Amino acid sequence: MKKLEKAYFYNSSQRDIISDIFWLTEKLYKARNTILVCCKDYENVKIIDEFLWAYQDDGFIPHSREKEDQVSAYPILITTKIDKDYEHNTLLALNGVLIEEEVCQKFANVYYFFDNQENEEKENARIMWKNFVSQNVVCKYWVNKANKWILEKSS
Repeated sequence: MKKLEKAYFYNSSQRDIISDIFWLTEKLYKARNTILVCCKDYENVKIIDEFLWAYQDDGFIPHSREKEDQVSAYPILITTKIDKDYEHNTLLALNGVLIEEEVCQKFANVYYFFDNQENEEKENARIMWKNFVSQNVVCKYWVNKANKWILEKSS
């Protein structure tokens, strides 16, 4: 079993993060990571899927979304749940979704996006941070100021 090494928390309350998700996904993909993008609902799955197809005129990032054939074969999968059979090494968790502790251990890195102005998302982020810190996972907390991501806290 893999060991979770790093968790990056992004307070997205001051920003529409869709283009950030594209940029991060593209960067991670080019570094040969396999990525699972976990959304809170299927509506967000469709939004991320459409954005990844349409963001750049001269290219796209190969991906699939849940409910399509052979989803585990794609280097990037957009879903609302984490299946035990998925073999991706990086998790992007959107909308402050709460992920079970043992599930997170499947990944080397977790990128956790939440809206600090939404109470449930904020509380889920706190739970996730505490769980990771208790497992000696390196955690970094980023906020957006003046349209730039700034490191606010590190464990």
